[in-house]
Amino acid sequence: MGANAQDLKHLRSFMQPGPTPADAIPYGNNPKAGHYLNTGNAKIYYEVYGKGKPFVILHGGVFGSTYEMGRFIDSLSKNYQVIAISTRGHGKSEMGSVEPSYEQKANDVNAIVKATTSDSVTVLGFSDGAYTGYYFAGMYPEKVKKLITIGAGEWLKGSRTFNITRKDAFGMD
Repeated sequence: MGANAQDLKHLRSFMQPGPTPADAIPYGNNPKAGHYLNTGNAKIYYEVYGKGKPFVILHGGVFGSTYEMGRFIDSLSKNYQVIAISTRGHGKSEMGSVEPSYEQKANDVNAIVKATTSDSVTVLGFSDGAYTGYYFAGMYPEKVKKLITIGAGEWLKGSRTFNITRKDAFGMD
């Protein structure tokens, strides 16, 4: 028995909110909180919310965006300075001229952390953002106070492939 799109309309992806209220903060596209930093041949976009100890948020990959982390940003920005980074090739961040790697993404995170705070940071990464968090913590251990990862498992290069067209992928939502 297969489900059709109408039956699945109520289902949502991880942290994907329901209908957006008119006064909702446009995470990932907020000119009041948004900044760009040139790092490693690309302009990387990030937003800063709240005050307190710095807390970096890294979204998932493929179709991930800062927007999907909105509930975390809402909650954490009450007590922390949240630095929500749109990683290379996502949202308003450029891809750059070289193939992105976790090392490059970790370098991007480091550049933004250096530009934003002199303190060590807590990092929360979801999926692809968790892998970036692992690399950032491994490459810059002095910058990471705590690392929280969600949905990062073992990944072997070449073990996962996506054979889907862009049109079909966007049709899933």
